Amino acid sequence: MDAEFWHERWRTNATGFHEQKPNRLLVEHFRNIFGERELRVFLPLCGKTRDIGWLLSKGYRIAGVELSETAVTQLFADL
Repeated sequence: MDAEFWHERWRTNATGFHEQKPNRLLVEHFRNIFGERELRVFLPLCGKTRDIGWLLSKGYRIAGVELSETAVTQLFADL
């Protein structure tokens, strides 16, 4: 992974890969994936994914890891 490439993407807001809604497949299948159990979900290289807020709203505990401080700052601003 080229860290500088990703830092530059976040610095210049070149984040066309970022979805404005939680992942459709996650929303559709999360009960099949996680069941009814209260789990802690790990999301590596999470960026500012809307999946985190959505999973939190369902009662899951989230552990996300991200390279970019910019992405993390934006994520927490959106939560």
